[in-house]
Amino acid sequence: MPMAPGGAGLLGHNSDFRSDRLGTLNRLSKATEPLLRLKLPVPGVRAAVANHPDIVQEMLVEKAKWFDKSDMLRFSLFPLAGEGIFTSNGELWRRQRKLMAPLFHPKALERYAPDMVACTVRTLARWRDGDDLALNAETTRITMAVAGKTLFGADTFSEADELGHALTVTLDWAGWIIGRPMAIAHILMRRQLGLLRERSSGRVAELARRAELGVRGPVLLFGERGRALARAIVVLDEHVQKMIDDRRSSSAVHGDLLARLLDARDEDGSVMSDRQIRDEVLTLFVAGHETTATGLAWTLHEACRDPRVYAEMEREADSVGDEPTVADLGKLGMCLRAFQEALRLYPPVYVFGRDSTQAVTLGEYDVPRSTNVMVSPWAMHRRRDLWSDPERFDPDRFSPEREATRHRYAYLPFSAGPRICLGIHFAYLEAPLILATLLRRYRFELLAEDEPEPSATLRPKHGVRVRVRARR
Repeated sequence: MPMAPGGAGLLGHNSDFRSDRLGTLNRLSKATEPLLRLKLPVPGVRAAVANHPDIVQEMLVEKAKWFDKSDMLRFSLFPLAGEGIFTSNGELWRRQRKLMAPLFHPKALERYAPDMVACTVRTLARWRDGDDLALNAETTRITMAVAGKTLFGADTFSEADELGHALTVTLDWAGWIIGRPMAIAHILMRRQLGLLRERSSGRVAELARRAELGVRGPVLLFGERGRALARAIVVLDEHVQKMIDDRRSSSAVHGDLLARLLDARDEDGSVMSDRQIRDEVLTLFVAGHETTATGLAWTLHEACRDPRVYAEMEREADSVGDEPTVADLGKLGMCLRAFQEALRLYPPVYVFGRDSTQAVTLGEYDVPRSTNVMVSPWAMHRRRDLWSDPERFDPDRFSPEREATRHRYAYLPFSAGPRICLGIHFAYLEAPLILATLLRRYRFELLAEDEPEPSATLRPKHGVRVRVRARR
């Protein structure tokens, strides 16, 4: 397998990713080889990059059963997501997916449209003509309120700043810890305990299993980052536990995700533990607002720089009136395409990985067991053999005619295969409705160019600073 570009020095590509993640991914986007090996400083730790849609299709779709969520991703997100649906593997993940999938069917989601518009209008009530805003904070407030209301029947509006800060701290820690010695040590220890469990029986196997569970996440948190993470987790845990307690004490009938989690039963009839419910709630709460919030901020950032696109989006908003509905989605084509194009240029999950659970072949290369194979939507979305002029904002790339000519796995903001994000249809319903509601009431003026900041997700570094003018 050919070596990826870069990787000079003793630390190899680990140093490249830690010092300049997007620059490293940009170099990968220019490489022509479909699968590239990474140079790492730890003997026995193997990593590669799937660098072509054919390899992505083979790994995420055709041979998905031989790949698990990566140990590094699971470790970095464990304090926040635990064993939620985004990080779990195996039979636990299959049960979670089966339980939640019906709520995310496109037809089931339509009933959430009024709440999406209402949460947007509620946020706009705080704005005044001429305000200078950090747009990403405002779109986060909206999508956080939408996720709380639609998935869990909770009002998070008044707590958005506190929750938003806590989530930012946890995601920043997750982005910072990836590839660091503590994370690598935990992963190596867990793998060795897993091998011991597989090769043993009786009490030894049981002790190895318990020890393996004990190092899924950080055992100790050091320094100010660690203390800040611990405080943030307390805030999130207290909020979720109150949500669970309030629902259990209520006699009202609910049909949302929290109700399904509280009513779920294992095959032996046992209910979910509060810890497992907490993991699912936080996972879906983060996934339910983070991608859409950053995508909306980037959409308006790019639209403000393109008068033709902005004018068409504004015309669409005016055509559907003050409170758009599901029936209006057909009139909001540019709003949706602009959102899709923003996710292409700035995919919130800009890199993710899978670990091979056995020796497997990808393309013409043999991939040993326990190899971390990474996929980068950022790099894939910038390949010139897949996208013409890839750095240019062009929502018309997502017209039906042009989409039909493109490789199905060239566009990956929501991953692909059996583990494709449950929230894809939720986001594609929510984004155009929010954009139409915003643009109907306010005109946006970009105050400064922004740039992506790669942490656990790809947020705008300066929050997308805008001035808003009320439309009368």
